[in-house]
Amino acid sequence: MTERSWSDARREVEDFLIGGERTLRRGDVAEQAGVPLERTARLWSALGFPQVPDDVAAFAGTDLDALARVEELIGQDAFDEDEALAVARTLGQSMARLAEWQSNLLRQVIAERGTGDDPDAVVSAVRSLVPLMEDLQAYTWRRHLMVTAGRMMSSLATDEGDDGGRRTTSAVGFADIVGFTALSRRIDADELRTLLERFEGVANDVVSRGGGRIVKTLGDEVLFVCPDAASACEIAFALHDEVPDPGERMVLRIGLAYGDVLPRYGDVYGPTVNIASRLTSHARPGTTLVDDEMTAAIRDAGLDVDLRSVPPLNVRGYKHLKPHVVRRSS
Repeated sequence: MTERSWSDARREVEDFLIGGERTLRRGDVAEQAGVPLERTARLWSALGFPQVPDDVAAFAGTDLDALARVEELIGQDAFDEDEALAVARTLGQSMARLAEWQSNLLRQVIAERGTGDDPDAVVSAVRSLVPLMEDLQAYTWRRHLMVTAGRMMSSLATDEGDDGGRRTTSAVGFADIVGFTALSRRIDADELRTLLERFEGVANDVVSRGGGRIVKTLGDEVLFVCPDAASACEIAFALHDEVPDPGERMVLRIGLAYGDVLPRYGDVYGPTVNIASRLTSHARPGTTLVDDEMTAAIRDAGLDVDLRSVPPLNVRGYKHLKPHVVRRSS
């Protein structure tokens, strides 16, 4: 196949993915949308897209529509421009990671079909597979939104003095694979990938089953939140039981803290999150450390667990933490 045929195939795939031919320059989009050029540049950068020269026709009607939606949200006071940029950064980071995974999936499917050297077959594969992934993506998003919207409405119906979702009381947990750096040096890339996929898959199943939510995965560590101490403890116990592989190479240490957190664009912040992280780094392999507030919540709930005090910790930012080790009742 000639180089031009691949060039044509790339152009067709790009136009298909963006939803039309790219005939607009950056200034055209700003002018037709009635939005200052500087604002469009800030939004484009916040979304994580590469910079486009002013004289290049790199935009389609879908770009114009998206900009109009942002302006509509700002006009309805859904958020101001600064918050719109923050939303754009969060969306851009999340979608970039998803797109990278989906692109690798497409490459794998094309390779398995044995059509990687045929531009026409690659275009055909993209046209057939992308709409399926897009539909599944939209369905999954709506399902997750249904769950979180239900929690929001329950909170609005029961909480007095609601602060607009700026703070929420939650149990926060970190689960970390012990000795992962050393382990990654001893095994090859395929085995490392298999172990990480096992860790992420089992952690996702356990946390979801326990009524919690994984906030993010940081390689060998997951951060999760859940509504109460009972759920947090059951999730921690199940993670210790189910994550280790047959070779016992993935032993966990877990830290749990309880208190107010600040939710922001899917992430969580605040002292409760920091304390859970500090406790994780000091937990012994195969154990779960909890802070004072989590200990009190466990006792208030009357949970049938064993709590054992350990020496106070002096960690960065927090002096005299008084953690307990929590285990299933013997």
